[in-house]
Amino acid sequence: MLNTTSAPTRNAGRNQGISTSSRVVPSPVSEPHFSWQQELEPFGTWTSQPLWVPPKNASRELAATMLDRCGLFASSDQRWEQVVQVHRGKFTQVRQIELSKASIRLPKGRLYVSVMEREQFGEITDPIPKCVQTRLDEFLAGPGRKRGVKVYYLKPLCVEVGEQLIFTGLADITSAVEVIQQEVFAHYRRDFLAHRSKKWLSQGVDASLAVPRRAFKYVAERRKRALDAYQAQLEFKRRKTAFRAARLHRRLRTDGCSFDDMLSLTNPLIREDVVEQYAVEHQLSRAERMRLLKAASATLPWFVTLSLGVSYLSSITVTVAPPLMVCDPAFVAEMPGRPGELLKIGHFDEVNGVTHVEI
Repeated sequence: MLNTTSAPTRNAGRNQGISTSSRVVPSPVSEPHFSWQQELEPFGTWTSQPLWVPPKNASRELAATMLDRCGLFASSDQRWEQVVQVHRGKFTQVRQIELSKASIRLPKGRLYVSVMEREQFGEITDPIPKCVQTRLDEFLAGPGRKRGVKVYYLKPLCVEVGEQLIFTGLADITSAVEVIQQEVFAHYRRDFLAHRSKKWLSQGVDASLAVPRRAFKYVAERRKRALDAYQAQLEFKRRKTAFRAARLHRRLRTDGCSFDDMLSLTNPLIREDVVEQYAVEHQLSRAERMRLLKAASATLPWFVTLSLGVSYLSSITVTVAPPLMVCDPAFVAEMPGRPGELLKIGHFDEVNGVTHVEI
């Protein structure tokens, strides 16, 4: 085959820098591979330890915790530590962060935010944009599964006046905490004598009824074990009968019948029927039969439920809202290799009816 390309043409192409080779070799790339850490932008850094703001409109419940769990000579700090320990889930965690740059309406600098950890995401009631939710789900399904990764939901503490944000300072936060503490200790001092009298009375009654309560529990547990053994015996007979019927059916009929099919045709055991049958076989009186029925239905006498009712009434709590207004929420991540530094997963805010998103 003849080559029809002339030499001047080949030389012209070579002089113009045009490669006649069909194979292209890419240049080496020294940059590392793409990762989530490279894509997530820095949002801010922690600059303070957590502060715990108590819920408002719950002063009586917090005071009841002091009365129940603290001794007579406990200090005020010890009483408040018990309140924080018991009601930690209803307290608002507040921390100060320093933003590396302005974001939507948040200025660069330090501000206080309320913090919700990953375990509390189910309590979020704010409408989250779908793109931010998708971004969060992808992060939690990927890098968020690694050990040591922390994800937070932050909301700056501020009051929105028109389009302007007035941020809450440390003095405002401590003032709010002090006001709630004063209310709690006021309820504590008001209810001290009445609560102590009730507590001492209930403790005395509980101690005097300890012996009959223990005797009743022993007798009830012994009857329960006897009924459980008798019910197990009846259940074994029921299953044995169903097995024999299924085997006889397979022997005499061409169509199959399993053990489960035959067992479903029998009536399951009911606790009351077991008690009645047990009483008939053992010739128990009507009074003994009624005691067995009460034991089977877990009905306790008054001297057993007395102390339980007092403890139940003291454990009633009320869910309340945090006392500080918040806005401009954001999802951030704290990676194990970079403690204290927060990376932005998604930040969103609504301004004049328009939702602004940063991801």
